[in-house]
Amino acid sequence: MSQVIMLLLFPLGLYFYFFKERPARPRYYQVFTDFEAKVQNNTRLSNAEKIQQYKEMLEKNDYKIIENTPTNIVGEKRIFSMSLFAMSAGLYLVGMVFYLLYWYYLQAPHRVVFHTHKDS
Repeated sequence: MSQVIMLLLFPLGLYFYFFKERPARPRYYQVFTDFEAKVQNNTRLSNAEKIQQYKEMLEKNDYKIIENTPTNIVGEKRIFSMSLFAMSAGLYLVGMVFYLLYWYYLQAPHRVVFHTHKDS
């Protein structure tokens, strides 16, 4: 029974990666861009209030704040891909170990940079 599950994990991982996860990635990034534009267009907020809203956005999405200056805030997070994990599990358990090592040590974290001033 476990061999059947292992055989199905690779094609299921392929399906979810190419038809669900990759098309959703630009929409995920757009959320941060839209939020930054919304905060920038709010003229009633001071720079400190903008920074506070950016911090809250990053914290609610489990981003680690790595830089906090009066003009911008930078957060980053490693995004774990369950579909790539399922594909690597479908290539036997050795693939899972390789994916976990890649995710922890080699994968570049997703970085979000919010600016308090509009670029003119």
